[in-house]
Amino acid sequence: MRHSYTVATASVVLFAATLALKAQQAPPAQAGAKPLVPMTASSLLRNPQAHIGDNVSLMATVDTVLSKTAFTVDQDATKTAALTLLVLAPTLTAAPDVNGYVTVQGEVLRFDPAEIAKRVKSYTIDLPADVAAKYQGQPVILATAVVNPKLVDLAKRVLPPMTPAEIAFQKAMRTINPTFTALRGGLETPNAAQIKEQAATVKNAFTEVETYFKSRSIAEAAGWAGEAIKLATTIEEGAAAGKWDDVKAAAGTIQGLCANCHGAYRERQDDGSFRIKG
Repeated sequence: MRHSYTVATASVVLFAATLALKAQQAPPAQAGAKPLVPMTASSLLRNPQAHIGDNVSLMATVDTVLSKTAFTVDQDATKTAALTLLVLAPTLTAAPDVNGYVTVQGEVLRFDPAEIAKRVKSYTIDLPADVAAKYQGQPVILATAVVNPKLVDLAKRVLPPMTPAEIAFQKAMRTINPTFTALRGGLETPNAAQIKEQAATVKNAFTEVETYFKSRSIAEAAGWAGEAIKLATTIEEGAAAGKWDDVKAAAGTIQGLCANCHGAYRERQDDGSFRIKG
């Protein structure tokens, strides 16, 4: 039997869950990304073609848990099959409660295992063959968030603890960022001794970064770190000789190298922190 939630209760759950999702440190939306559209399962299923490709947020009751990463939701107390919507949550960490409310956020797609495999390369759909066949071509939400009434996001990935090498790398990056920012900020009215000291600090930290990338066999990033070490040396020598144009040029190039590396290898996690991919 379904829980006797009132409409008001359901609205409170939806509102609270939405607030919880907004509070998460999600990555900034990419240019051209579609906005999040409030939706109900029944309205989506009445006209799925109009919503394919949309990023939606909906609240519904869990009808059936199909696997470790798949379940169905509906808003029909009679459990009419036509009003059951498939949800795939590749990062689901715990099954939602059957007949309980959840708020689901994600993209609406036509169910096609080959297409989903392209979108989430590390994910293998774990539906039984007959169930997968039943939903072939039907709308599915590829979920990035599944929030229960306790405001727990069941699709939030739990990160493994950092290794000693990752901790050392993180420390080096946290040294580079403020030190290099201060160095660049001081170039308008440069203090040679201070800039030499800052450049030496940055160079030592980039040496740690280079070592880390070499240990991970990420040759491109290790090469960028090696270039940054040489440029930091240029800054040291330029500051000592008063060659400030050389110092400014080297600092600008380092900034570009950092941007390249961050764009290619830094990945924001569900908790808002960053780790290296690859």
